[in-house]
Amino acid sequence: MAYQKALAHVIACGEAGLLPSRLDHEGMEQALVVLQQNLGAPGLTRRARSGAEPKTAATTKMASAKAVTVKRPALSKDPRCVALAEALKPLLEDTCPPGASGYGGALQANLHPADAEMLGGVALIRAAMRRAARQLGWRVRTVGYARERLVVVLVQDVREEPAEVSDALEKDFLRRGREMTERMSADGDEETLSRLGPAPVERQTQAFLQAARLAIAAHPGAWR
Repeated sequence: MAYQKALAHVIACGEAGLLPSRLDHEGMEQALVVLQQNLGAPGLTRRARSGAEPKTAATTKMASAKAVTVKRPALSKDPRCVALAEALKPLLEDTCPPGASGYGGALQANLHPADAEMLGGVALIRAAMRRAARQLGWRVRTVGYARERLVVVLVQDVREEPAEVSDALEKDFLRRGREMTERMSADGDEETLSRLGPAPVERQTQAFLQAARLAIAAHPGAWR
């Protein structure tokens, strides 16, 4: 990708509140995952400029304090966490590339804060993602943080893949790269973007919300 396009994408994701507030070593790794997941999302820059507030040191401290305040012990045993994890398992399996024997999966959902709060908050959603992923044998990395108008949650399988699935993962990587390039090239071309359909993160977000609705419907008492 050309430098200017890459820089514009980083700026757009930053303005949309998609990037972690701390860019230490761990934060940089999380940022790279989020940047890749959101590459080619149509209208990201336009949505960011109209919908996000600039971050300041004060708001960052307030967000950190809020995260500490809402943290609860033993989230993995919370009935909401158990129910959501069960609903997310097939969704996580579907993110694994064909022929990769369950390796290389990743799921990101960009949620409205009200939806995240309804499910129990960022910490509980991350706990449910970890629970579901570990039941599938993943070595898990999760990302989760909240902004004023956006909540980002992500789970990724970071296991080193065996040699026999490397070709399948490489094939999927090239496929996603071609799709990203096509989307970036079509920025502003509504006809082409319509033909391409929702971007990967948008598809995953809708699938996550559908899984969450199924979990609530199956276990309504857990969310009372």
